[in-house]
Amino acid sequence: MERKFADLKYIEPDAKVVILGTFPSEASRDTFFYHKSTNQFWKIMSKIFGDNSIKHLETKKNDQKPTPNENNQLIENRKNFLKKHKIGLWDMIKSCYIDKSKDSSIKDPEYNNLTTLKTECPQLECICFSSKKAFKYYKRYLKQVDETYKNWLEKMSNGEEHILPSPSSAYARMGSKDKRKKWQKLLTQYVKK
Repeated sequence: MERKFADLKYIEPDAKVVILGTFPSEASRDTFFYHKSTNQFWKIMSKIFGDNSIKHLETKKNDQKPTPNENNQLIENRKNFLKKHKIGLWDMIKSCYIDKSKDSSIKDPEYNNLTTLKTECPQLECICFSSKKAFKYYKRYLKQVDETYKNWLEKMSNGEEHILPSPSSAYARMGSKDKRKKWQKLLTQYVKK
């Protein structure tokens, strides 16, 4: 395994909610968050907020994949959606050794500096996690953070109450409808539809 790096962050200064994942999938590292077509994140968001412009592009007849222009438009739609709803996306890990996109294979993680959120997002009300694994890395990260920032981060994350079911299709213990209900219950406390 070679060390992989990810420079993905989408957080506007007026964000009210930041959703933290673990580390971007191979499909997302060079594009945008949750870009792998089997990931349910954008489908869940589309259902909660009634916005079909952010769902994954369908493969066309004869297995023709979306064009680069269609992909770019989709990414712009997603950024506009996040901005409109004051949702930010980031990952716990900046670099690590990882086998493809398997979170279970992550070794030697280097964390993103979450303390910057305090000054970058003065209106932030909630940090939540897109999986138990992301929360696990968050707890490890907190051990190395200054007490002032640690207290602020813990207040924003509200402990285990802000862990959401993973939108990954690999997490099959819960169906997409039940995942959506849990995501909706938490997000709509902070974000208007």
